[in-house]
Amino acid sequence: MATATAIKVTAERLKKLGWSRINDHMVRDLNRTLQKYNIVTPARIRHFISQCAHESGLGKWTKEIADGRLYEFRRDLGNVKPGDGPKYKGAGYLQITGRYNYQKFANEMGDQRIMEGVEYVSKNYPWSSAGYWWKMNNMNALVDSGTSVKGVTRKVNPGLRGLREREEYFRRSAVLV
Repeated sequence: MATATAIKVTAERLKKLGWSRINDHMVRDLNRTLQKYNIVTPARIRHFISQCAHESGLGKWTKEIADGRLYEFRRDLGNVKPGDGPKYKGAGYLQITGRYNYQKFANEMGDQRIMEGVEYVSKNYPWSSAGYWWKMNNMNALVDSGTSVKGVTRKVNPGLRGLREREEYFRRSAVLV
């Protein structure tokens, strides 16, 4: 098992990767997330941030672009009330989706305001929600197994959408560690 490390991702390193919309809160949230979810080895950091880079357009999007109506009344996501689909659409750099997952994340963070929905999470927890998704999907173990960017991408997006870009972000993410 990896142990805590002194690797800190800085705003300057994110800029070298091509990240946009960087501020102090975002960088603090990122580094807290890396420690909290034990994303502390160079491989884990690079895979996590390169996947987030693709999913968020290098930080441009902290929430799903679609309106979320496709998630309305999706019981598998816990969306049982009218409006749950849009309210609990994907939020964060790796998007958590659905009332059920938002509630689990709210419990994890000790912040029930997360249940206010996508706007609150996308503004306050873009990295933390991504780290939570990473944890819930056992991504550290997958990375530690030596899997490729394709293997990680398959878990994040089973259709392998954007694989070449994800591979390029992974290659360029060497500047982070």
